[in-house]
Order: sequence, then structure tokens, then C-alpha cells
Amino acid sequence: MNMFRWTRQSTEAMEEIWHLRLATIDPECVVMLTKPGSKGLTIHVFGDKKNTESLKKDFGGKVTRLSNAIWTGNAQQPRAAISIRGRLRIHSDAQSFQNDPEPDRAILLPAGMAFGTGDHATTASCLRLLCDISPTLPVKWSALDAGTGTGILAIAAEKLGADAVEAFDFDPVCIRVSKENVRANRCKKIDLSVAEAQRVGKFQKADVVLANLYSELLIASAPGLLKKLRPDGWFIFSGVLKTQIAEVCAALQNLGLAKPKVVTRGKWCAGIARKS
Repeated sequence: MNMFRWTRQSTEAMEEIWHLRLATIDPECVVMLTKPGSKGLTIHVFGDKKNTESLKKDFGGKVTRLSNAIWTGNAQQPRAAISIRGRLRIHSDAQSFQNDPEPDRAILLPAGMAFGTGDHATTASCLRLLCDISPTLPVKWSALDAGTGTGILAIAAEKLGADAVEAFDFDPVCIRVSKENVRANRCKKIDLSVAEAQRVGKFQKADVVLANLYSELLIASAPGLLKKLRPDGWFIFSGVLKTQIAEVCAALQNLGLAKPKVVTRGKWCAGIARKS
């Protein structure tokens, strides 16, 4: 499968506008990157040659054919491990990961990966919320991770004690990357598959549903995802801009969830709510 990446530089102030512009172009393949302390924005869209060349024609930027090292950005030096609530540590290099004194709490996501490394606001918020509730979950709890990307949330769920994790993404490239990360993290309880967020009939019911999806897809997928959530289970969501959070919360409450607790980091919101 030949994969291409369209890349364009912009500004953080334009982030919401770019989401709207790209909403009709395989939006689950859109990656927005900002650097701490910078107002710059880097946009990546992954897809076939036709779609990426069309973006270049319409918006400028550049198109790169990807090698087997898919989903990587510019070469980066390994960074210090990221601690999540003192319960997880996310390492960017294998040596640091292997030397972690608590391997059951260590996660390896290689340096240079373009998304899903734990430091973006959407992923970090989901990780924190999952850490917060994990001590209260039943023995042998299960999770469903919708739009798994690099697999980081699924890996975190197993590290936090999940006995079974089903994770999916509509993009087979994401699933290939996720499988590599699952193997690197020595996880044994994660089942990965290609699926769409609005078609989840094949999955088992779970105690926790994780949905790091953009708001329109989240609202559209919520009825099906919530059918997979057990009574008293937790729904953790992210990928929602501040301007969209009220609409998302209203839609979830209309489907029977309690009022979500919302956390905000910059322009991004995440939330957690329980099913009655």
C-alpha cells in the first residue's frame, strides 16, 4: 500500500479553520501539531497520491511518499519520559523504556512519531482521565478504544489493569503501526482491527469506552459506541475544540450519559461521563 503525506505550515490561530476545511477529506487521517511555546501549526494529512496531490493543488504545501517508517515527522532526539499521574511513564527511546524500574507502568512510543505520543493535549487528557478512574474499576475490566491511532490508549489500558482491550481504526496503516507498538510494549491483551467508528456491532461490551475523535464523528458515532458501554461504565472522549464542547456534551446527555466532567487544555477539550 503506497501512502503519501501532505504537509503544510500554518498558525495556531487557524487550527479550527483547518479542521473545517479538511472535515470532508478522510478526517481521521488529519494530524495537527503545535509546539509548546510556539504559535506555529504543522498540518499532516495521510492518504493516497491523488488526495494528497489535490490538497497541494488547493492549499500549497508539499507531498511526500512515505517509506516503511510511517507516521514519523522530522527526526527528533529522545525526550525525557512523560509521567501521567504517577501511574504511567511514556518513553521515547528503547533504552529508557528497558531501564524503567516499573516495567508494568512503562510505555514506549518512539521519538519522531507524528502523533499519539502522549504529549498532545487530546491524548494526554484521555490518559489522565483513564489513570484517574482505573483504581475504581472492577477486577478484569475491559476497554474499547475507538480510533486507536498509534494504540497508545489501548496500551495504557492494559498497563493500568484491563483484562481485555479491543481497539480499532478505520485506517489499516494505523492498525499496522499500532500492532508494532503493541509488540514493542509486550502487551498480550489487546485485539486490534480495522473498523469504522459508526459500525461497532462486532465488538464486545466494555467497562470503559475511549473515543479520541473529532467532534462531528464523535457525535455521529456516540449512539453505537454507548451501546457497547456497560451500565455504570465510563465514556472518555477527546479531540473536541472548545467551541464544540457544549454541542458534544448535549448530544451525549441526550443518549443517557450523566453530565460530562470536562477538562480543557488550550483549544482542546476532553471529558468523562458515566452511563447509568
